[in-house]
Amino acid sequence: MKLRSLSMQLFRQHAQGAVYFPDGLVGIIGSNGSGKTTILEAIGFALFGSKALRGRVEDVRTRTAPIKSGRGKREHETRVELSVEHDGAIFRIERSLTDAALYIGGEPQAVASGNREVSARISSIVGMSHEEFVATYCTEQKGLEFLSEKKGATEREKFIIRMMGYDRLEEVQDLLRSDRRDKRAVLQGFESSLGTREELEKRVEAEREQYDRARAKHAEAVHALQKLEGDFQQLHERMRILEDLRARFIKERDVVQSLQVRLDERSKRLRGVVDSLGLSEQELTRALKPLIGARDLAEVLSETKREILIQRDRVEELRAQAQQAEIVWKGELSGLQAERGALERQAEQLSKKLEKIGSLDASAECPTCSQPLGESFEEVSVHLTSERQKLMERVSQIRQAERDRAKEPEVVGALVRKHREGAQSLERLQIKLQELLKCQQLQQKLLDLKGEEKTVQGDIQSVTETLERATVRISELKFSEEGYVGEKGAHDAAQRLLEVARLQRVRLEGEIQTYEALLARSNEELSKFDDRVAELEKLRKEARVFDECDRIVTDFRKFVNSAIRPRLAELASEYLTDLTDGRYSAVELEEDFTPTVVEDGEAKRVISGGEEDILNLCMRISLSHMLAERAGQSFSLLMLDEVFGSLDEGRRGNVLALLEKLRRRFEQIIIITHLDDIKDGVQHLIQVSYDEGSGSAEISHAGDGEEDFGLALNV
Repeated sequence: MKLRSLSMQLFRQHAQGAVYFPDGLVGIIGSNGSGKTTILEAIGFALFGSKALRGRVEDVRTRTAPIKSGRGKREHETRVELSVEHDGAIFRIERSLTDAALYIGGEPQAVASGNREVSARISSIVGMSHEEFVATYCTEQKGLEFLSEKKGATEREKFIIRMMGYDRLEEVQDLLRSDRRDKRAVLQGFESSLGTREELEKRVEAEREQYDRARAKHAEAVHALQKLEGDFQQLHERMRILEDLRARFIKERDVVQSLQVRLDERSKRLRGVVDSLGLSEQELTRALKPLIGARDLAEVLSETKREILIQRDRVEELRAQAQQAEIVWKGELSGLQAERGALERQAEQLSKKLEKIGSLDASAECPTCSQPLGESFEEVSVHLTSERQKLMERVSQIRQAERDRAKEPEVVGALVRKHREGAQSLERLQIKLQELLKCQQLQQKLLDLKGEEKTVQGDIQSVTETLERATVRISELKFSEEGYVGEKGAHDAAQRLLEVARLQRVRLEGEIQTYEALLARSNEELSKFDDRVAELEKLRKEARVFDECDRIVTDFRKFVNSAIRPRLAELASEYLTDLTDGRYSAVELEEDFTPTVVEDGEAKRVISGGEEDILNLCMRISLSHMLAERAGQSFSLLMLDEVFGSLDEGRRGNVLALLEKLRRRFEQIIIITHLDDIKDGVQHLIQVSYDEGSGSAEISHAGDGEEDFGLALNV
């Protein structure tokens, strides 16, 4: 069987990816996690369905892909399409997570549909199950390590047996030995517990005596318990009365304590109110004397508010007068500035006309009326000069007026000062008003404190009377804590004795039941002694049968190993001769499948690292060859996944050279690795990279045979 093409849609890292597999040595190279081994997983999934997947089926779909339903759903589901060539025919498998179809050649009609039917049809065509296919055509790094000296002889033997599918014999033998251990454990238990008839009879007699003694002790315990129960009932009744009395006492005591706490709190509050009242009166006296003298506070407060209103109106009026005077003054100054600007512009225009006339003669046109100047040329010049002189004189006058008006008028300054003085007077009145309001608040506080003082005095009187009544009720109860404690001690001691007596009765009842059960069991064992002897003999026979089965399976495993080794050594010798160009002609295998190279008829015990790589590779390929022979299939495809991981650069080169020689035997060899330095050693290169931005893998092809890509995908 040979691979031709593979396309993947939303399969793990591969959102969209296509790979073609030409004949020859093909290298699939990419960094760890880029999706190289996923390609092998996709091939296995296409051929054998979900049993080839790693982990859970729901984790196969590309994580970054959107989920869509309805129309266009096919473009948003996980799909794999694989084309393979087998016995000269082309097979195309299309598989999703829920469906599958198998086509032959370019036929549009599927020959098989459904996941289960397609998997069964593929197994029938290639003659292998999924496990057999992986063991035959795929080699992982650990597949070489198990054949090398890195693993022990036992692990090497188990690996080869497992690859050949004979590990089921080991499972059968483990089950046999487990059952044998269980059977022997049961047999040993029977033998140790069987005893003799005399021993059983003596045990029955001893258990009967123990049973009789327990019954006698139980009768004594019942009598003692009845007496203790009568005594305890009297103590319990007295204790019930005392408990009721104590509950009433505690309740009244709590009331007294609560009232005492409340009385202390109210007394403390009264002292605080009296102190605050004295301080507030002193503060009010100090504040009122300079403000009102002997007058009434309300009268002074009302008068101050009226003065503030009058003064506020006067200040506002002065502010408006000052603003109006300032506006008039600044308006006059602005008018002079505007007039001066206009006159200066007129003078500038006359200067320009004089300049122009100075450059003309009597035959020129007048710059004002555009008429010929003629005899009036001199008159125009004199007129313009006179006008300009008048304008300049007027400008000088206005500038003098501006300087005179630039200083603030006395009336404006006077109004501003009056407004400031009025504002200061208003501020003083407002400060006085605030102080008067504070005094008013102090008066109200005094009234509130006097009211609180009266209330607290009333509370103290009420609490004192209630406390006296509660104290009288406590004295009337005539309760003594010491007497209560003594009575409770006697009650608790009697209760503990009663509990001990009840436990003693229960314990003796348990002993009676135990001895009764032991006696019944011993009598039953005595009656079944002969049956157990017969059953013991039966168990011994069954144990001997398990021993014989284990010996037979062991002999059969040795026979299987002896049958595998000659053919495996023969195939390994053929590959070794081919790969070493005849330098080594044979491989010998010991009973534990330890390989030894034969050179010139002699076993070579010590070989180099490169020669060990050759030997391990020949052994692994020979195993795959034997598996292919067992399945009746041609051995044309070899897939090696990360077999270079433990090799240095030199030994990787040796293995690549060996694989190049294997092209004479295998039509298609696929190498999967993360090492870039093998690019030059393969005939066809498939590069796999992972794009962090898109969250998917990208596949690119390089090397010979790219022109067949389209044909490979359209087969």
